[in-house]
Amino acid sequence: MHRNVLIVLVINVLVSTIIVVSSSHWFSVWVGLEMNTLSVLPVLCYQFSPRSVESTVKYFLVQSFSAAMILNAAVIQAWLYSSWSVMQPLNALTSLVMTLAISLKLGLFPCHYWFPDVIQGVGFLQGLLLSTWQKLAPFVVVVYISGSISVGVLSVLGVLSVLVGGWGGLNQTQVRKILAFSSISHIGWISSVVGYSTELSCLMLFVYIVLNSGVFVLSNEFSLNSLSGLSRLGFVNPVGGFCLILSILSLGGLPPLFGFVTKFMALECLVGNNAFVVSGFLIAGSLLSLFFYLRVAFNSSLVFFPQHVLSMFTWRMVGGSGFSLYGAVLSFLISLSLLGLSSFPVFVAFLN
Repeated sequence: MHRNVLIVLVINVLVSTIIVVSSSHWFSVWVGLEMNTLSVLPVLCYQFSPRSVESTVKYFLVQSFSAAMILNAAVIQAWLYSSWSVMQPLNALTSLVMTLAISLKLGLFPCHYWFPDVIQGVGFLQGLLLSTWQKLAPFVVVVYISGSISVGVLSVLGVLSVLVGGWGGLNQTQVRKILAFSSISHIGWISSVVGYSTELSCLMLFVYIVLNSGVFVLSNEFSLNSLSGLSRLGFVNPVGGFCLILSILSLGGLPPLFGFVTKFMALECLVGNNAFVVSGFLIAGSLLSLFFYLRVAFNSSLVFFPQHVLSMFTWRMVGGSGFSLYGAVLSFLISLSLLGLSSFPVFVAFLN
């Protein structure tokens, strides 16, 4: 694929998301979602291989089916109420169809099975696109319909997604699949909170996107396909290894990193709304996720046996790639992760 074509496709992905965000009409929302899907398909198979083509076809089928469900729900809504406005409250049937469609798009339980396989079959940068930017448009639709969906339904879907994401990542050795189940778990957290506080869920989504982007960029930089490859990261680039560990632990929600701040705020919001059972299950699911986060961090910090100085110097030269975008990502991740040290009291005071 020519570089200029790739740039045009990426611009279309951005524009289609903006269309969904700025729409007040269900048909334009559907058009934006379809533009988004069609634009991202060639990007997914940019590194052409049988596995990437298979993942692209899976993604196309899933997204097309979910978009068709959204359009059908919108048509039923227009037939019943003579209105295509996204602000029009949904009835029971259209609410159910919309919930299933958005669960399929976001990879929420019970429609999450396609997501790990698709992430495993594409490159790290394509997986980054699917795990971050491609969540924005469906999340906006969730915000549109959150007033018509029971908070209990969103909480149940979120809790089950957190549990499935934590349980599914326990026995994984491939970094992409670990990040895929991590994405399912984080989207579950966001879905559990969106019914209580839209602003907090937007903040959680933003922090997740930034931290997850750093992990994907570092994994792509050092070709970290499996856990066994993480052990050489300390020799190839100690700063990169430290930043990866910091980002992983922040995703896991360890205090006082920034990932912990957002999860603490989510628990504060849920407890304030008497959702004690939901909070307990979310904590249990996070403990499952924390196990494989710590396993990734441990493998990244492994130390080799003593080697000759020249050999160590050679190891550090392998895979070196300057300090342009890569260095900027490292600096930003360290700053954001450590932001929790200073921002935690501020957020607690804000919640009180």
